[in-house]
Order: sequence, then C-alpha cells, then structure tokens
Amino acid sequence: MTTLQTILVTALIAIWLCISVGFLVSVIQSAIYDRKREKREQESATRDIEYRKKRDKREQEQAARDEEYHQKRMEQLNK
Repeated sequence: MTTLQTILVTALIAIWLCISVGFLVSVIQSAIYDRKREKREQESATRDIEYRKKRDKREQEQAARDEEYHQKRMEQLNK
C-alpha cells in the first residue's frame, strides 16, 4: 500500500469510529431517557389515581351535605 492509501484508510477508519461512538452515545442516552420517562409516567399515573379517589370522596361528601341541606330546607318550607 502506498502512503496515500494508508492515510485514506486510516482516515476512513477514524471517521467510522467517530460515527459509531456517536451512535452508541445516542443509543445510551435514548435508553436512559426512556427509563426516566417511564418512571415519570408511572408516578404521574399513581398521582392521578390518588387525586381521583380524593376528588370522588369530596364529591360524595358534598352530595351528602347538599342532600341534608335540601331535606332541611324542604322541612322548613313545609311548616
């Protein structure tokens, strides 16, 4: 091989190595991001479930208070 061919092959291998390293870094970052995103989504789903339970409980309590109020009001009106 001539010196020019050796330089070109070395440059080609260096370029290929840089591209491979870049691709590897990209894959690793994507895997880390996906794992963090899944964890955030799971925590969000848990918070949503807890919020809905609390909201349903508040709505039931409000409905009971409203029913009690309306019954007392009807009793007052019927006197």
